[in-house]
Amino acid sequence: MKNKKSLLSLGLLVLVLVLGVGYAVVSSISLTIGGEVSANSDIKVSFKDVKSKSNQTTVTATATDGSLTAVFNVSDLSTVGQTEYAVYTIQNKETDVTAKISLEETIQPANSTYFKVETDLADGATINANGTLDVKVSVTLLATPLTTADSKATVTVKLKAEAVTN
Repeated sequence: MKNKKSLLSLGLLVLVLVLGVGYAVVSSISLTIGGEVSANSDIKVSFKDVKSKSNQTTVTATATDGSLTAVFNVSDLSTVGQTEYAVYTIQNKETDVTAKISLEETIQPANSTYFKVETDLADGATINANGTLDVKVSVTLLATPLTTADSKATVTVKLKAEAVTN
């Protein structure tokens, strides 16, 4: 009788183990982990240099390698519609990040009567990792200057960049 009880106990134990393993195999449990990840880092995009300018005597353009600001001075604008420009090279020094860039231009004197500032940078423009992009900044005279001071302008261009996320 002891043999039968031991055998029956062993059989019940094996049955419980088989049922437990079988249930674990056929059931699924979803584990959800929530959270938020953020990274705050400066992206390595800057002006590299001045590639060209429209007039060597009336246009002064500067861009220091590694700087986020470039300066463009024009003088002696005299004819309505006259446009002077500078072409700047922007460099993405990141090795694995594409950068979305934008420019913010300000002009001094801040007089929209005489001057219009434009760039050829498209909205949403990007620069691939280790890449460069040339951007043209133009100043157009809109009205005949009344004084010598009205024929001069200084344009400051500030570069902004953010990482493109997929």
